[in-house]
Amino acid sequence: MPLWRAAAVMDVARRLASAFEMPLRVARLIAARGYTEPEEVERLLTADEPWSDPMDFDDMRAACEHILRAVSAREVIAVIGDYDVDGVSAAVIVAKAIQALGGRVTCHIPERVSDGYGFSLRLLEEAKNEGASLIVTVDNGIRAVEAIRAAMADGLSVVVTDHHEPGDEIVPSGVPVLHFTRHRDPSSAKRGCGAFVAWKLATQLLDSSGFPQTHALRRWILGLAALGTLADMMPVVGENRRLIREGVRALAEEGSAGWRVLCDGARVSRDTLGASDVSWRLVPRLNAAGRMAHADLAFRLLMAEDEEEAKRLAETMEVLNAKRREAVDRAFAEAVEAVEREHGPNPPAIVVAGAWPLGVVGLVAGRLAQAYACPAVALAEMGDGTLRGSGRAPEGVSMLDLLRRCADVLHQYGGHDAAVGCALNASQLPAFRAALLEAAVAAGPTSSAAGEPAVVADDYLMLSESADELLGWLERLAPFGPEHEPFRFFVGPVEIVRCARMGSGEHLRLTLAEGDACQDAVWFRAPERIAHDTSGLWAFIVELVPNAWRGAVRPQLRIEQGYRLSRAVSREVFAAVFRALRRGPCSMETLRQRVGGISPDLVRDLESVVATFVELGFAALDGGLYHVIASQKRDLRDSLAYQALVRRHLRPVGGGPSERMEEERTS
Repeated sequence: MPLWRAAAVMDVARRLASAFEMPLRVARLIAARGYTEPEEVERLLTADEPWSDPMDFDDMRAACEHILRAVSAREVIAVIGDYDVDGVSAAVIVAKAIQALGGRVTCHIPERVSDGYGFSLRLLEEAKNEGASLIVTVDNGIRAVEAIRAAMADGLSVVVTDHHEPGDEIVPSGVPVLHFTRHRDPSSAKRGCGAFVAWKLATQLLDSSGFPQTHALRRWILGLAALGTLADMMPVVGENRRLIREGVRALAEEGSAGWRVLCDGARVSRDTLGASDVSWRLVPRLNAAGRMAHADLAFRLLMAEDEEEAKRLAETMEVLNAKRREAVDRAFAEAVEAVEREHGPNPPAIVVAGAWPLGVVGLVAGRLAQAYACPAVALAEMGDGTLRGSGRAPEGVSMLDLLRRCADVLHQYGGHDAAVGCALNASQLPAFRAALLEAAVAAGPTSSAAGEPAVVADDYLMLSESADELLGWLERLAPFGPEHEPFRFFVGPVEIVRCARMGSGEHLRLTLAEGDACQDAVWFRAPERIAHDTSGLWAFIVELVPNAWRGAVRPQLRIEQGYRLSRAVSREVFAAVFRALRRGPCSMETLRQRVGGISPDLVRDLESVVATFVELGFAALDGGLYHVIASQKRDLRDSLAYQALVRRHLRPVGGGPSERMEEERTS
């Protein structure tokens, strides 16, 4: 089994490289991801998927009629949002569109602890007190049947826009519902986040009213839809991929004063704004409002056109973000202790509870799911005998399906495959833990939980090769995310010749050496023990990312996973064996005698070393004797035998969430 996907795609890669005039290295990556036909590669490179028609939503016409009627009658329209970035972005999209049409609009966002998720009776009362006659939910509402019925009983109209999984109760008839279950192409629509659905609604409202296509508002709400898509970590395929690519450009060029101030405060240049800047540096700050205080702060910041007001709000967000970081670090450390105490080192699933802020348990669950490669639920003690929290799962595992199997011990739950929320009585904690463990075991192990994944990277990367051209092509293949993951490379065996701490000390900058070639790499949230012992041979899984410094952009290696390696895979050992072979034809037993003093591990691995030489055409077996033959220069890593040898000697040393996982981007 190869260590990297590109090990067996050379024929297809050569064809693609010729067709698109791209480096063979890039063609290998693309072919290894399953893009084998020119039409598929063309779509991948251009990301020009046609926009879906807003009218593909069955109830779009009725939804627009409700809203436009209220706008015409000068009635107050209450937008009910959510406390994560997707929900806030969706609320801004709809509010801005209604304002542009001359409507009167208010926005009401639930407080995470006191309100919980979604449209509620309390928010209904708040909207009524503002004089609202129409409720429009964004990023919620599909399960808010009780509040919808109460609103209708009080004479209010309701429009629901949502992307979450529906519950057992059905939204009352007569209520327009924009949801993937009521769409011409449900499977495609399901990929859209709450802001995506809100954007389709806003687009149709503006189109229906003859609003100029070239207006900056259209670009701004496109950018907000991309913001919500990145924040909710939606699949980066099809229309979403185009939305992110064009939406991020819109975020760089348009936006409120609040958005501009937010970028300045995060030291993000809008001239070079990329999807990674949005995901890693801007989304966490916006999310901090809903996690540590009230998401209304984020809504008001994105709506703000007065620069002084925007600066005040942004300063508050920076303080909240710092508090969020501290709270997450503290809660995660306590959660790890609880995991070791309650579950042991290799659990099939995790349920932990603590006196943690409700706003950070989703982040804790995300870190646990990554660190232990299994589904994880983190619960906050609410002080009234109940627990509320969030669950996250590794790729390929449906967290929502697992909770369905535990429904008997839960008060409530909801969400989607990657992220869920739930609540239960504290007395039910042992029963919930047992139920989730049973459900996870029944569902079967993930590739990570079952041991080292069969394939650990897309391809290998030599430190001696120039990465500038490769980085340029990777940026053409961006944006990356779920279902279009960043390309990852295997680097090794290498030595660490320099190690320096970065930031607060938990991040490392390493200088890696491979023969005479050296390159720097950064390792966010590196295991603490690495800083104290960098001896020996190493291998790393890395991403190649742009690093902007003083106006110049250079490739940088960002480490995602580290491994220690035995000396048996070093190039010195292979060179010594090759020299022994050159002394003359010999049997395997004779060769063992020739190399016996090189390495203690070599005797066991000698057959793999020789098999590597044979596979690469450096040696041949004739009449029971091995001998060297003339051949072209090739890298050892091109050999499957070598990859199998390396796999046997990989010893993971961990590596907590990288910076891109610092803020889990789901509610």
